[in-house]
Amino acid sequence: MLIVFFLLFCSVEEAWPQDTSRETTKQLSARVCGSCHSAPTPDLLDKRSWRDVVLPRMGTFLGIYPKGVSRTSLIEKGAAETYITSHNVYPEIPTIDAHTWKKVRDYYVRNAPSKLPKLAVTPLTVSKTFTAVRPAFSIQPPSTTFVNIDDKTGSVTIGDAVSGNVFSLTPQLSVVRRDSTGEAPAWITSNDDARIATIMGSFSPTDAPTGKVVWIPSDPKRSISEIITGLQRPVHHAVADLDGNGESDIVICEFGKWTGGLSWWKCKKKGEYERISLREGPGATRVEIRDWNRDGRLDVIALFAQGNENITAFINNGDGTFAEETVLQFPPSWGSSYFAVQDIDTDGDNDIIHCAGDNADFGPLLRPYHGVRIFFNNGKNQFPDTVFLPLHGAYSAIAADFDLDGDTDISAISFFPDHKEKPVRGFVYYENEGRGTYKTSTFPEVGAGRWIVMDSGDIDHDGDLDLILGSLVMEVKGRHDLVDNWVKNAIPFVILENRTR
Repeated sequence: MLIVFFLLFCSVEEAWPQDTSRETTKQLSARVCGSCHSAPTPDLLDKRSWRDVVLPRMGTFLGIYPKGVSRTSLIEKGAAETYITSHNVYPEIPTIDAHTWKKVRDYYVRNAPSKLPKLAVTPLTVSKTFTAVRPAFSIQPPSTTFVNIDDKTGSVTIGDAVSGNVFSLTPQLSVVRRDSTGEAPAWITSNDDARIATIMGSFSPTDAPTGKVVWIPSDPKRSISEIITGLQRPVHHAVADLDGNGESDIVICEFGKWTGGLSWWKCKKKGEYERISLREGPGATRVEIRDWNRDGRLDVIALFAQGNENITAFINNGDGTFAEETVLQFPPSWGSSYFAVQDIDTDGDNDIIHCAGDNADFGPLLRPYHGVRIFFNNGKNQFPDTVFLPLHGAYSAIAADFDLDGDTDISAISFFPDHKEKPVRGFVYYENEGRGTYKTSTFPEVGAGRWIVMDSGDIDHDGDLDLILGSLVMEVKGRHDLVDNWVKNAIPFVILENRTR
């Protein structure tokens, strides 16, 4: 599973229409803010967050800079500068008049609550389904950016950001191979000949085109080679033959910072790719390949964050072009962090599991809408029915029948939990009890790491699904004790062994 951090974003390349006397401030604010993403309502954030963080930041994207802040100081230097200036991220001339912007700003601050309501959660018990197994293998500080359990062999792969290594382990968790990719590996797929790895280029948000995709040969005597370079902080990829020519193409999410994009790289011949843009802009987070409309052609379904949060299907026209269809649109403050396409209710169509939980923008601010959502397909690629499982800082979720009782359970991790809670909800197992109710549990050692990535697989070949959670140390405001403990423990991952069988 991958790691990304999200920031609110709004890009404006044309001047806003001016304020009209007939509009209410609510209508004006919806028009201005809704021009580049779903128009947020004031109650999504508290007054302080709107006044001190979000609105000043939004103002810079409109060419309105706070006192003491210059436009040039906001532009990342080096190779990223070309991308930022060519996309007019920070306009030289304001694209909105000061009077209109003040109305918008005052509307949000005046109508926002002083505090957000608390998230209603059910008590946690100790899980009877999973038991934690800590590996002898350790990394200090833990900086895991990718984890995987191989479905066939039970072998384990992890990616580490600090060392820039991909580690291969046996099902017994002994290290058998280490491949140096130089930088943080965000996503890895495998075939018989090699592994394809997406390398972020920079763990921290940037627009610099330093990311790449590399080919890691199965034969350890052969060298790692770069197959695609010059990417803007890529965080995920998917491999498929999109044009039916017998060659495997690659779809890449370039999350970037203020610029980026989603593109498919057409394989012209082995090792040679041509970039074809699907969408320009930041926040491409995760991609899946499915026959979305059941016409026999593979389509691209992607999650986007960075303000304009949505899930979009790119429908394959069969001639190398794709048509965009918005599947789901989310408010810009949700902090979308993960999604997966899956037939969760086993009725033959594609459902969606989605996590909202990024909290790296400011605060962190505990938000009552953070959690895991399941969107059920009505058979027409519409999603009227939703299950919401509250979880502060939800970062990834896996839907499966973990306890083998015939229904779908949910395992979820949080990278931004409420650290005041005991036990902390860094991992929550939602055991399906039927009729839309879930029993929640965790494992006793949940606080030993800060869990950011997760995968499932039958590591011990006993017929049930185990889990692997990857830990990455990151500062927690006001809690140096937590960071010190994670560094001292040096736990890069933990296996949650399923005890059902």
